[in-house]
Amino acid sequence: MKTPDSARILEILKQLCAIASVSGRAEQENRCAQYIADFLNRLIPESEGRLSVRLVPCEGDALGRNAVIALLRASRATDKTIILTGHFDVVDTAVCGELREQAFNPDAYTESLKGFAISQEAKKDLESGNWLFGRGTMDMKAGLALFLASMEQWIRDRDLAVNILFWAVPDEEANSAGMIGSLRAFSDLCRSEHLKCVAALTGEPCFWTSETEMTEAVRPYYLGTTGKLMPFFYALGKPAHVGNYFEGLNAALMLSEIVTEAETDIKLFEGEGLDLLAPPTCLYMQVRRESYSVTLPEAAVAYFNVLTARKDVEDIMRWACLTAASGAAKTRRRIEEARLFALTKGADYPDCPQVNILQYKLLRKMAAAKCKERFEEELAGFWKSVPSDIDAREAAIKECEWLISKANPPRPAIIVGLLPPYYPARVNRSASEEERELRSRMEEVVAQAKEMSSDGAVRMHEVFGGISDLSFLGFKTLNEQALRAAPNMAGWGRVFHLPTDIDFSEEIPVANMGPAGRDAHQMTERLELDYSLNIAPKLLLELIRKLS
Repeated sequence: MKTPDSARILEILKQLCAIASVSGRAEQENRCAQYIADFLNRLIPESEGRLSVRLVPCEGDALGRNAVIALLRASRATDKTIILTGHFDVVDTAVCGELREQAFNPDAYTESLKGFAISQEAKKDLESGNWLFGRGTMDMKAGLALFLASMEQWIRDRDLAVNILFWAVPDEEANSAGMIGSLRAFSDLCRSEHLKCVAALTGEPCFWTSETEMTEAVRPYYLGTTGKLMPFFYALGKPAHVGNYFEGLNAALMLSEIVTEAETDIKLFEGEGLDLLAPPTCLYMQVRRESYSVTLPEAAVAYFNVLTARKDVEDIMRWACLTAASGAAKTRRRIEEARLFALTKGADYPDCPQVNILQYKLLRKMAAAKCKERFEEELAGFWKSVPSDIDAREAAIKECEWLISKANPPRPAIIVGLLPPYYPARVNRSASEEERELRSRMEEVVAQAKEMSSDGAVRMHEVFGGISDLSFLGFKTLNEQALRAAPNMAGWGRVFHLPTDIDFSEEIPVANMGPAGRDAHQMTERLELDYSLNIAPKLLLELIRKLS
């Protein structure tokens, strides 16, 4: 087996980058999928029948996007299979300002950045000549270019001892509709070809870490990927004119107490050292009304990004309910202090009422009980009224508001639930022979990477600190956790779904084996050329040899 030429990898990378493929723009994403499929179909195998390539329509994707699945069979029949996977969508280039159109031409963009104010670290990299800037250069078209150039070499190799399943998807940057929508096609292929997947390697890059007083900057390789849940809090207060403040209850006050309680809550921290996950953080907070009013806000909503490694759906829902209860208690305490102060001024106001905490699944049951046999029909009618191009989170919140209108729960109240998307954590626990084998081989490859790199700045981490499509390759865990998440997830089955009916139960060990780069999603996104074009290909080949 040979590694591809560095110039060839770079050539493919630039061709991929030239296809904008911004996540959510179906025509662009499908154009990139077609490029990849055409590239693979042009490869000439050593013997007929060794390579099969499919454009796969993504199941359940309203935008009609395609994934690409290709199977390169080993020289001699075997069930042992290694997955090479990644996404070809990219985030938009709004952050690039006046250079946003050039961002898809890495050479021109790199040259243009020389006249712009960028960070000292980025400027140093730019001046070194060892970095290529542009959208998708490191996240993650370089990984796909590495895989495609490798396939180009391996298809002529008579000693390939393992099947290679190449799997490229759209929409990773948004809702993972690409991976989720092609899971069934993947499982059908594995079953029909009798494949046993011993590892899934993503071409996601080693995101250079930042140097601190305690740790040096490194290129990290990962043995797992972080899970993600999106708990939301919908506060229902009591409306009143601001002049009659104590007759109502401000939903914005309740929500602000919850946000203060939940933001960076140490109870949800997971991991240690460089594997410590980011804390929970509020991604959205809004009073829900359409125009100005001097009435106390009756409704407000917020949702949070929560990363997980070992905590499951029940753990996060329990935390969310306790957080809501704590926020409600702090709200009542604040109002009671104001009421008691008012008493000293000769005014007498009613006590602040108790706040009800309701899980989303209970709200749905209450609405169903009120609507009786008309519930499913009326719910379907509501969803027909929701614009198809609306954000999935907003659509799910609107479902919650529709249920509130039907259930009319006692107020004040806080509805606690989940919003899409949901990513299960995939952690290597060394629980199976395949997990132990991948961990051992990755340790060897990372040790080689340290020796091969001039700076030795390479380290293995347990989990990738961001989310990735690798979450969906633990099928038993996926099914179990999805069934637990579904009852409390607004929009489930409408704007988000997981195919829990797939007859596939393998827990596929995962790792990243891509290039190296910095500043994903930023104006200064860039790929480290020497490491990515010369060292990363050798490491990928070595790992596949070891796993064969």
